[in-house]
Amino acid sequence: MPGACLRLTRLMPDSRQDGLIIASRSDRLDIDTASAPFDRLRGIHPLASDRSGRAADNHARHQLYAARDTDTSAGVLVKVTSKPGLVYEQNLANEAASLSTIKRELPTCPYFPDLIDHGRLADGRMYLVMSLFEEFPLATTIGTEPLPDRMVRHLRTTLEVTQALTALHRLPIFHVDLNPMNILSRREKENPIIRIVDFESSYEPARHAHGTFYNPPTTPGYSAPETSHQPPDARSDIFSLGAVLYTMIAGFAWSWEGDIGTRAEADRDMDSELREIVLRAVDPDPARRYESVEPFRDAIAAYLERIWPGRSW
Repeated sequence: MPGACLRLTRLMPDSRQDGLIIASRSDRLDIDTASAPFDRLRGIHPLASDRSGRAADNHARHQLYAARDTDTSAGVLVKVTSKPGLVYEQNLANEAASLSTIKRELPTCPYFPDLIDHGRLADGRMYLVMSLFEEFPLATTIGTEPLPDRMVRHLRTTLEVTQALTALHRLPIFHVDLNPMNILSRREKENPIIRIVDFESSYEPARHAHGTFYNPPTTPGYSAPETSHQPPDARSDIFSLGAVLYTMIAGFAWSWEGDIGTRAEADRDMDSELREIVLRAVDPDPARRYESVEPFRDAIAAYLERIWPGRSW
């Protein structure tokens, strides 16, 4: 989830219910299931914080619960603050505000969660209820080492994420914390299905440019370096997506060996044309990156056409 350092070395065995990753049933529910919003839900259970099968982390900023809506039987995700502090509450409020804009402006867009409800529990903790996607994080498909036979799949996945970002940036909203845990993925008849989640770090100029609190959680190696000292923009998400693409290509090992630019520059196993695309996307200077999602998408599509011609990207 946001801010976590993605040093994944092994995915743990999981427990599944209705296609969802759930935490150990021994975990105590730290909620009152008879009070709102849980009184409108059934089958409530803790959701493993990284959705790869690990036990729920009770020390995380937020606790996650999966459930089914009593009326519609649709899966929902409930996020509840678990640590006191204004910053944690502001992050969750920021997510609710960005999802509200997305729901209003892109009501039928399949890439983003549908905000259902948000407020405070009886004990004062903040909560947020949204649709629960059953896709798993992209991280669950990535190992520590490269998988060259999946190159076309990686590029097609990246192109689908650019479609989601194009819609998001037109609002405009910038995600700021794209990483392999916040991009959910599956394949349907070999076509990538992509969801983007976790909008706590998102930047919405309509709100934040007028003094609204903004101190986003970020993920080392994936969040653009300028987010610590200047407002993010489309180029910040391009940096993140470039890092995600390189992680799919090279595996997670790069994140243990230094910064992404240095690692990608030294990667002679990667085609030089693709290496130049990645290096431009993850340039530490935003002025030298692709200026928007569209030219980055076009560069990926052109490269994909060259290595796998005859398709329409």
